[in-house]
Amino acid sequence: MKNKETPKDRQEVLKALTEQLEKSIQDFMESEKYKAFLSSMAKFHNYSLNNQILIAVQKPDSTLCAGYTTWQKQNRYVKKGEKGIRIICPSPYKKEYLKDVIDKTTGKPELLPDGKAKQEIVQKVIPFFKVGYVYDISQTEGQPLPEVTHRLKGDLDSDLKRLKEALLEVSPVPVAFQPVEGSANGFYSPAAGEIVVDSTLSEKQSLKTLIHETAHAILHNPETASSQSTRETKEVEAESVAYVVCQYFGLDTSDYSFGYIAGWSSGKGTPELKASLENIRNTSNEIISNVEQILTKEETLEQTVSQVLPEIHRGRCM
Repeated sequence: MKNKETPKDRQEVLKALTEQLEKSIQDFMESEKYKAFLSSMAKFHNYSLNNQILIAVQKPDSTLCAGYTTWQKQNRYVKKGEKGIRIICPSPYKKEYLKDVIDKTTGKPELLPDGKAKQEIVQKVIPFFKVGYVYDISQTEGQPLPEVTHRLKGDLDSDLKRLKEALLEVSPVPVAFQPVEGSANGFYSPAAGEIVVDSTLSEKQSLKTLIHETAHAILHNPETASSQSTRETKEVEAESVAYVVCQYFGLDTSDYSFGYIAGWSSGKGTPELKASLENIRNTSNEIISNVEQILTKEETLEQTVSQVLPEIHRGRCM
């Protein structure tokens, strides 16, 4: 486990880590891998706010939705028995009618030799809406889409296992490990006041997800000002905190975190990351400080036990 830092030293380390994170994300967004991802995502429709709400109500765990035909074009197919998510689709139609031709000089109808108004056929687009159906990627199967995140693999060593145990203690809400439906690795539920982490994840991914959701619970519970932030900002903040805390304790999550943060950042730059650096540093510092307090107590207790036990054993032998 990393040697304990003084608060001042830790702040310098966190500042360096977040500055490096910002540069790394920008570099990642310039990569061919990310450009290929954006090219693929551009083929998917952007839904209106009303349709986003409809999708969220019917399938809260949805991440990427498209119509049946769009999925086919991506060489993916809707699984048998899957129920479509209903949305409102614009379906305007054209209607033809006769209209008087207006003289641009006089502003009056042009007349034919017989004295009747000259007319022309014009088309009018009539707004109309119908119910359509889309499907989340979890409801489809087939050729994988380009990915910018790769789940972490591998088990935790003894130090990182102690870190995970300490994190469970400092979490502001109870944590449950159980299977999670859909593509999410876990979630923080303000209503239920708990964190859920997918129990099927690798140990390293589970640790990273635990920190991500703990950051949500600290930063984005209903009582904090940042709870009103956009979803993009919330996800960038939570994953950035996870990256910084993991990096601080010796677990590199670059393969997952860089793509995740880039995927949630708006446009070419990283406005959410820039605007949230203070939140990220403060929350990372809070988690690290609380964890180190627990680890220090454990180390002190272990040292005391290691010193006392030999004395007890010697006393018994006398």
